[in-house]
This record gives sequence, structure tokens and C-alpha cells, in this order.
Amino acid sequence: MSMSEAPPRLTPQDLRRPGWLAAHVGIVVLALAFALLGRWQWDVGHKVAPLTAAELATWRTPQPIDTVITSTGLNGTEVGQAVTVAGSYDSARQLLVPGRTLNGRTGYYVLTPLVTGSDQAIVVNRGFLAATGGAEPAIPAAPSGRITVTGWAAEPESTTGEVNDNGITQQEQTGAATKPNETQFISPAALVNQWPYHLRDAYITATDAASAGSLALIPAPLPAHGTTWDLLNVCYAFQWWLFILILGSWYVVYLRRELRPRPLGADEDELDDLDEDDEDFEDFEDEDEDAPGADAARTEPVAASSGE
Repeated sequence: MSMSEAPPRLTPQDLRRPGWLAAHVGIVVLALAFALLGRWQWDVGHKVAPLTAAELATWRTPQPIDTVITSTGLNGTEVGQAVTVAGSYDSARQLLVPGRTLNGRTGYYVLTPLVTGSDQAIVVNRGFLAATGGAEPAIPAAPSGRITVTGWAAEPESTTGEVNDNGITQQEQTGAATKPNETQFISPAALVNQWPYHLRDAYITATDAASAGSLALIPAPLPAHGTTWDLLNVCYAFQWWLFILILGSWYVVYLRRELRPRPLGADEDELDDLDEDDEDFEDFEDEDEDAPGADAARTEPVAASSGE
């Protein structure tokens, strides 16, 4: 601090006193309140259209696979749609997908090709097989003979590292495939190199007990809900969040100003400004008193009362 500067009004030690600590906490609480109010307005503005009973019934009623999984693959809006397909499992070519979770347990998905025609097959995720220590568990055999499989349609997973969760939250990274009977992703495009079949560019997650056997069934996701946005509530949400920015900016600027050394005479200048304001106010009152008719206005009620 130079000789031409006066000490700051506040010091860092002042900001650690109980009164200022309470002010800091108050600012944080106020900012949190603004954040919660903004989130509340955001949730109010985001309206989810509930599914009708007819829509749920259609979703859960198995459809022929050809009407859902076409030659070009699966429409993303139909992930989870119940489907049915007939064929024969090729149990000799089953694969494990390591590093998957279900209900908090880590284990494997079991993939089996379902042969539907000459050199034609579809990938079926038969279910979840829990891990048993360090050793790889034995893969349960698939049903033999021709079978009708019921399940839900799913899109292929990406082989670039990001798993398409198909409506199910995948909290963990997929495990690395370290053995010949393992694959890291459920991707028909990659499985054609391991299975001697033409595969559809989608797969089925089985929900029938015959296909699953001792495996745990994987629940189907609900269809995508219709959503709408109320622009007014969304604007209110951003307004509350803007208040957080304004509040924080004001508080930081105020503290920086109070902690900064002040030029000498700054307090006197502020007092002079206040004196000038007082003088201006007094001049205004004098002008008001000298205005024509001011005295008459003040005495008129008295005269009226005298006449009575």
C-alpha cells in the first residue's frame, strides 16, 4: 500500500469473523435455493405424456419379427417392442459377453444364434449369467429342436467403445473379451465373422422361460414417452439460474472492492457527496415553499374552518 492510499475497509481476517461467515453461508444458501427453484421450473416445463393402456398393450403384444426388424435393421423408436420368431438354436456357437450387470450383480450375457432358415439367423440374448468368482461359468445349453422365441427387439451395440444401452442403464464399461467364446459387444456386424450365418442388423433379448432356462431374464425398456415443453416455465428456470450468476458476481465484486486499498480522501469525497445531496434537497424544499399559492394552500383549510 502506497502513502497515497488509505487502508481497505475489510481485511482477509475480517472475512473469517462470525458475521462474515454467516454472510458467506447465506449467499451459498440463497444460490442453492435459486438452483432448486430453477430445477423445479424446468421439471414443471417438461411435461411427459403418459402411455395409454392401448399403447402399452400393443407394446407388450409380440409382433412377427419381420414387421419390426426389417432387412434394413430396427427403427430406434421400436427398441423394446415385443417380437416373436421361430427357429432352432445353434448351442455349439454360444458366446459370452463379459462385464455386464443386472440388479447390482456382475456377470455375462449369453448370446446364441437362432437359425431361422438356410444360412439365416438372428442373434438372441438369452439372458444374464452371474459371475462365480474368477472362473468363467459354464454356459447353460439352449433348448434343442425348433422353438418359438419371444423377446424384445434391440439395436446393435456400438463397437467403438460406447455401448448402446437399449433403454437399460449400463453403469460400467463392458469387459474385455479375453477368450475364444467371448465377445465384447452385441454387434451382428462383428458376429458374422464368428458365425457362419447371415445375421439381421438387430437382435432379440429373450423373455420366454424356455430360452432363458436357468438364466436371469433381462427386463424390456418402456417405449419412448411423448414430451412437450412449456416455454414460460423454461424461461423461469433460466431466470432463476441467471440470478445465481448475478448474485455471485455482485458478491465477488463487492468483496474485492472492500478489500482493495482506497485513495486518500475517498471517505471525505463520499461525505462531500452526501452533503451536496442534503443541500440539493434543502434547496428543493425552499423552492417549494416560495412557489405561488403555496401559502394560500396552507392557510385555506384554516379560513374554511373559521367561516364555520
